[in-house]
Amino acid sequence: MKPNGLHISPIKPADFETWVNFSLALFPESSQKEMEDDLRRISKLHKYQIFIARKDGSAIGFATVTLRTDHVEGAKSSPVGYLEAIYVQPEYRNHGVARALFLQGQAWCKEKGCSEMGSDTWHWNKDAQAFHQKLGFKEEDILVHFYKKIDP
Repeated sequence: MKPNGLHISPIKPADFETWVNFSLALFPESSQKEMEDDLRRISKLHKYQIFIARKDGSAIGFATVTLRTDHVEGAKSSPVGYLEAIYVQPEYRNHGVARALFLQGQAWCKEKGCSEMGSDTWHWNKDAQAFHQKLGFKEEDILVHFYKKIDP
């Protein structure tokens, strides 16, 4: 069920700047140029689908889902739908907007042949973990990434 006045649709070219701005709010460590370049690349890939949520005509959030054929922790099938990113402006949070965005993305993944969904978040992001659990996700694993520079 969608909150009153909420409309969710696939992204259109006219939404690009909004998508960039929302993505920068979600990933503030990225530069404007990096984000624009990355989103331009993503927008050309058919395995990605981006949805924009509008309330009374104004954009208030987005969700990006993709079809993954590589390994997804816990998944037993392929492709697996994957929630890559989701963002709702702070004043619209806790009103069902993110859930509605997710459900739209999940429906798209199901239409594309997926029977499972995956996602991830940082270990310190307890709000995102709680959100995933409310959507029915189960924690699969905790992974620690390592990095080492090789001397020339």
